[in-house]
Amino acid sequence: MQNKARLTPIIIGISLVLIASLLWAFVFKTPACSVVVDGEKKFAVTNKSQAEKTINEIKLAEEKNCAKKLELANNIEFKRSLVKKSAIIKTADLEKEFQQILKFKTMAVGLEVKGEAIAYVTNSAQAEKLLKEIKSTYEEQDEGEKLVELAFVEKVKIVEKMVEVDEVMSPEDAYTLITTGTKNPEKYIVEEGDSLWLIARRNDMYVDEIVKANSLTKEDLSLGQELILVKSKPYLNVMAKVEGEKVEAIPFETVVETDKNSTTTIRIKQNGKDGQKQIAYKATKINGIIEEREITKETVLEKAIDKIIVKGSAVTVASRGGSPVVGSGALDWPTSGSITNGYRSAHTAIDIATKLGSPIRAADSGYVTFTGWQGGYGNFVIVDHGNGIVTRYAHCNSINVSTGQRVVKGENIATVGSTGRSSGPHLHFEVLAGGSFKNPLSYLR
Repeated sequence: MQNKARLTPIIIGISLVLIASLLWAFVFKTPACSVVVDGEKKFAVTNKSQAEKTINEIKLAEEKNCAKKLELANNIEFKRSLVKKSAIIKTADLEKEFQQILKFKTMAVGLEVKGEAIAYVTNSAQAEKLLKEIKSTYEEQDEGEKLVELAFVEKVKIVEKMVEVDEVMSPEDAYTLITTGTKNPEKYIVEEGDSLWLIARRNDMYVDEIVKANSLTKEDLSLGQELILVKSKPYLNVMAKVEGEKVEAIPFETVVETDKNSTTTIRIKQNGKDGQKQIAYKATKINGIIEEREITKETVLEKAIDKIIVKGSAVTVASRGGSPVVGSGALDWPTSGSITNGYRSAHTAIDIATKLGSPIRAADSGYVTFTGWQGGYGNFVIVDHGNGIVTRYAHCNSINVSTGQRVVKGENIATVGSTGRSSGPHLHFEVLAGGSFKNPLSYLR
């Protein structure tokens, strides 16, 4: 009897535990199907068939929306288990829950470079049209040039592949990605008073970078125009081989003579004048910028006339024979304002319009090889930077330097005017490198 009395509390305790377990299992938890998506338990459903039906309905709706056959990208499993009632999703809420987690795959067409797909579009027709549009941006050449060949630098393949629907891009987004190197470039809306120069300065960019990123053919901007602000690193680069003929200037040289009978005087014995030459050439351009140029024929039409400066024996003039000031090669903007006329074969400069009398600064350190009046250029200043680069400043109102003077980058050398053949106050700014005119926007920052 004593043993039985001792066992009674133990039996009661075990019974209570069993009853609690049964209550937990069947009252607080209930049999259901756990929905496991890509190895992670998400929620539970009471009816597996209803869940599968909901998934299929979502798939059909997505197929109708995108007009393409889709496959489920997720791995979905249904596991029978005891779950809390709060984890069970009501049938009415199933669609909303599955919409948030389901992903679908579809057959798409990728543009593959160096073995890696850089963008996916809906079909081959879109891919081929996209490649054609990227190439066509660089079909137009300068006056006097003939396009010989147009091709991509990189080898590009069109491939079909099953990818998630979210990876398929619109042709417009794919174009931006391929030509700039980024999916989400910073964008800017042009406002009243904006110019490429101002936008570039505010965003620590070169004007030429904005021109390239947006495939601009002119510097004029429209109110409300959207610009991409990104330092382009294209996935695909376009190579154009051209043949051309044009007339180029032959820059005059400056010769310094010493007058032993004078110590401090300086005078111009002979004004310099650029010559002209007719050249035929072959060139290779990458994304519109000349990478290589070979002159195949050159005919001098008019010889350049040296400018001769006579200086006193005590006057120091920076010259090629002495110790010239050598510029850095990176040019600062000579003045601020709006670009009203861009660089092209018929206009070998950029025109920067601003207020009359605004300062004109030396774009880089160097020495002044010419100051004075020169026909349609009006008041004119030429600075040789000693590194093969020469900058020229036309239509000046006043000139603050003299021939032979050393100048440093940013030094005021003149003021903006409208002298010579000019329609209003502006700076006509030219850059020569190796004796040939270059687009100043490629050098300015």
